[in-house]
Amino acid sequence: MSVRYRLLVLGLAVLAGLIAAFPAAAAHNGDEHSENIDLVANSPRTSAVSQSDLAFWDNLLFAGNYDGFRVIDISDPENAVQLADVKCRGQQSDISVWGNLVFLSIDRPTVAKECSPDTPPGVNGFEGIRIFDVSDPAAPRFVTAVPTDCGSHTHTLLPDLRNGRVLLYVSSYPSGFLGPTPFGTTCRQLNPDGTQGHSKISIVEVPLDSPEGARVIGQPTFELSDFRTPGLRGCHDIQVFLELRIAAAACLSEGQLWDISDLERPRTTNRIFNDAVDIWHSAAFTWDGETVVFGDEFEGGAGPGCQDPNDLIGRIWFYDRLNPVAPLGSYKIPRPQGNQICTMHNFNILPMGGRDILVAASNMGGTTVVDFTNPAAPIEIAYYDSQNPPTSSPWSSYWYNGFIYANDRARGVDVLRLRDPASAGAFRFPYFNPQTQEAIIRGRAVDDDDDDDDDDDDDDDED
Repeated sequence: MSVRYRLLVLGLAVLAGLIAAFPAAAAHNGDEHSENIDLVANSPRTSAVSQSDLAFWDNLLFAGNYDGFRVIDISDPENAVQLADVKCRGQQSDISVWGNLVFLSIDRPTVAKECSPDTPPGVNGFEGIRIFDVSDPAAPRFVTAVPTDCGSHTHTLLPDLRNGRVLLYVSSYPSGFLGPTPFGTTCRQLNPDGTQGHSKISIVEVPLDSPEGARVIGQPTFELSDFRTPGLRGCHDIQVFLELRIAAAACLSEGQLWDISDLERPRTTNRIFNDAVDIWHSAAFTWDGETVVFGDEFEGGAGPGCQDPNDLIGRIWFYDRLNPVAPLGSYKIPRPQGNQICTMHNFNILPMGGRDILVAASNMGGTTVVDFTNPAAPIEIAYYDSQNPPTSSPWSSYWYNGFIYANDRARGVDVLRLRDPASAGAFRFPYFNPQTQEAIIRGRAVDDDDDDDDDDDDDDDED
């Protein structure tokens, strides 16, 4: 399988201007938003269950939901077209893509490895990773599934093309006893003798020339603190930065930094504690690798974390990667949300040099865009908070090649255009898995509207 493996850039130029003062609010079709951001398209949800994460390959968007995933053509982002709606029940369908392969996380027992119903309460079943072939994006095909201990709440994709494979770091935690299952897995907070029963990730290897041979090749363990209950340990999201050979792990009760020089044997280099964080949920690095960002999922994403913009709950926290002892600063949306469910959820950082701009989903607080170039004084520069329906709540909001894509639990996929000097110079990618950063960005790129034709020259190279 041939894949494009390097970042595409459009050249170097000076960023245009300084960010203007905080934009005024505007209303459009019952939505609340700043004047510098617009809804340009929506692909309505096809399932009433929760929508989840997103992944991108070229002009295809893969949108997870608890009933499977959708494939959406975004070659014209303002006219996004659904190509396929794959019904394959599996909470929560955290998703990634590599070439013609799509990977889904399954974290609730199902009857079989193949697409199947949930098992009855208390009955053991399959949990882990499902793999699909999307060579024909209009007709994805199930390939195989790999069971993992305690299932797969989320996963992170690591391309290892030198060895003809991708690896998946599978995050899971023992919220209850499970197993042994008919699929060879087990899950327990504590062993019968009272010792730790989990505290690990699973590493799944997927050979690119024979993905049906995917298997677990390792289960590295980590020293972790308990999360409220003895033995309840594990990581939620893991962000990797391949050029730096590092990872940031949001591990329920703490943040960690890992050395991944040996991809099969990650090891902890730093443990980060913050009494203000309820649940360590997500992580990302700035593209120069200097700052690591962690998000707090207040009350498991079910609480009113945005009642007071000045309190410390439900925030994003910024740390110096080389000295992550004390936070450099923090952020949450400056607009009180009352009793609405609100906390910082999934996010990414615009791929650019010279400035740090973050796009984040804040559940019922909508999508927020924040400049944290000075992490001690971050400022929201744009936001979009749909009120149609009132239960609108983006799970993931990400920047990709000039647009923001938000997978909203109630609305499906929204496509937003940010019209602000802050986005000038953002690099374009041939693909994007939000939990995988590959190369350091040094310097600045031109505005993506300045020379779109250059894309074709750079896009021809394949590894």
